[in-house]
Amino acid sequence: MKPYEIQELEQCGFFSKMFGSKPAENGWKELNNLLAQAASMDAVTAADVQAALKKWGVKFNDENLQQRSGLYRKFADVVFTEAQAKDEPLFAQLAHLAEILELPPHLAKLADKGAKTAAYFTRCRNLLSNEEPLDIHAINELFGYDYEDGLSVRKQVFHAHFNLLFEDIVKAARYSPEQEAGFREDCAKLDIPYEFKNNIVNALQKYRNLWDAENKKLEPMELDLPLDEGEGAYATVNCGWCQNKQIEIEDNYFELTRKFSIDETVSFKGEKLEHPKIKEEATILQELGHFVLTNKRIIYLSQKNAVAINISDIKSADFDDINLVTFHHKDGNDILIKFPDEAAGVMHILFNRIKNKQF
Repeated sequence: MKPYEIQELEQCGFFSKMFGSKPAENGWKELNNLLAQAASMDAVTAADVQAALKKWGVKFNDENLQQRSGLYRKFADVVFTEAQAKDEPLFAQLAHLAEILELPPHLAKLADKGAKTAAYFTRCRNLLSNEEPLDIHAINELFGYDYEDGLSVRKQVFHAHFNLLFEDIVKAARYSPEQEAGFREDCAKLDIPYEFKNNIVNALQKYRNLWDAENKKLEPMELDLPLDEGEGAYATVNCGWCQNKQIEIEDNYFELTRKFSIDETVSFKGEKLEHPKIKEEATILQELGHFVLTNKRIIYLSQKNAVAINISDIKSADFDDINLVTFHHKDGNDILIKFPDEAAGVMHILFNRIKNKQF
């Protein structure tokens, strides 16, 4: 890949021709075009460079170090992106270019550092897309990096790649073993640990549990609970027994907004200001207990109550996508169970699989 493209020279204006002045920018364009047309940097001599600049009255000095560094950096980007070995001829061409541009060593070193960083990002991304012929160890050796030198870059590349795919995981709310294996393979390619922040770990575990609930074969579990013949327990978890109730709340709109006006909605009782009561339906937690899902029944156990309902007597179950599962009994009554957030979706899936005999 050539980093230089032919640039069109500026036309000299009327006054430039009259006073014999030349646009200095054309000198750098002329040099750029010389490098663009060269078969290799080795084919360009210092005399060629000086001749191209001389046409436009340009000489090397401290004021044009930036232009020279820019030309050098363009080729350095190509070298560090494409080189496959330390003895690659491209490196010799890069050193030759620094020489004919009369670039001070410290500026060449600075440009090399920037080019290496940019190329390292590119080559790490290419590793993940299987477009890079070298492995990460060979790239590190080529760049003169040890494990720590490029670790932060490799992690950035992986997490940028992961974040794009994580959006699909969130939309599907599922994380399959194949997806995990793919990410672990990506980490191995970049020689980084498979690790995430706690919130991502928790989300992935939640989505894995949902995937397992949908796809894994259901196996009965050992449980110290008397069950009927042919009955097996398939899930158990702490829960809360809930009921829907009409409750009265005080309309304290004026207090909340720190505004007040006397009208027919406000009454005084002694020295106390009373607002009208509003009724609304709310899901109330009655008590805490334990939930057991078997192949025949749902069972709720607490210190005060024991409830067992045949799955065949339950029409369906709804999940609020947070933590509440509502089981609709054929007699018209609903059983409301609040589960831990990470378990509610799993219980809903397992119940439907058992009800539909999808073991």
